[in-house]
Amino acid sequence: MSERTRDERISILLKLLSQRGELKVCSLPAILGASGATVRRDLAVMEEKGLIRRSYGKVTAARSSAELPVSLRHSLNIEAKRRIGALASSLIPYRPLTLALSGGSTVRSVARNLAGRADLTVVTNSLDTAASLLSRQAVEVVVTGGHARPLSNDLVGKAAEKSLRSHRFDYAIVGADGVSLETGITRHSGSGASIDRIMMEQADHRIVVADSSKLGRAHAAKIADLDTVQAIVTDSHADPALVAALRRIGLAVTLVVVPPSARK
Repeated sequence: MSERTRDERISILLKLLSQRGELKVCSLPAILGASGATVRRDLAVMEEKGLIRRSYGKVTAARSSAELPVSLRHSLNIEAKRRIGALASSLIPYRPLTLALSGGSTVRSVARNLAGRADLTVVTNSLDTAASLLSRQAVEVVVTGGHARPLSNDLVGKAAEKSLRSHRFDYAIVGADGVSLETGITRHSGSGASIDRIMMEQADHRIVVADSSKLGRAHAAKIADLDTVQAIVTDSHADPALVAALRRIGLAVTLVVVPPSARK
């Protein structure tokens, strides 16, 4: 088994802290499969980023959510996101279209693949998505108003919602923190979920992009029911039973092939 990256270890710790409230530092090397020195360095990074508090041999979460900051999310499941972005972008026809793209590291990969398309107008609330689209100076990019959410680099709030409602989209491509049969498409953030919901409501075609680690998970903030989505693009490490169940309810689920060696 390959050694976990720091971002993967931090993700595990945040999830455990959201479930348990606190963890004993002495138990972390066994939990993470890492040395004590590695764990201490990880905790120092987490404390510096304001993710945890340390005291008397214990760590507690500095906030209730297990959501990773976007700076850490970008380095998780890189190859899966790269391939999902390439495949999802190929679903967009070559003609003048108006798209809505949400935030998130997987949607950012989609944006990179669309950046050379001069026939597209893209409306986004994500500063990272906008930056990726502007890299080739071909796509017409419209960024919503709103206030910035530091964990995601997305613009949220009433101004962002009003901006999105003033548009009609041919396609909406949104990311997700969770995709489950019971709960549907979900996010960690309620404000982020509201933005994604409006994008989907204003679109004729709705595509969800999510790497396989998001499938089978559910979070507090609901974006939409599964029956409002036409397609989900994920990777080949998704649970086959869940993929089959999603297809039975009418979803077009596309899997990009990611070798086990590239699953980081």
